[in-house]
Amino acid sequence: MTRDEFDHDRRQWLVRVGRYALLGGMSVLTLNLLRRANNLGCVQLTSPCQTCGLFKKCGLPKADQARQPAMEGEPS
Repeated sequence: MTRDEFDHDRRQWLVRVGRYALLGGMSVLTLNLLRRANNLGCVQLTSPCQTCGLFKKCGLPKADQARQPAMEGEPS
């Protein structure tokens, strides 16, 4: 193997490593964004459930409590 062939092979190897590192980073970023988009829970803890667009389908305990009619004699 000549010096030029060795340099070419090393350059190709570095290009491949860089390409796969970039692809891996983009994959991690994409999976993180998809995970956030699929998270159907409340994002802001201070916002009341009634203003949430997912209130009717939400299965969180606070949303279940908010959907229950207020019992008589108990402060709401």
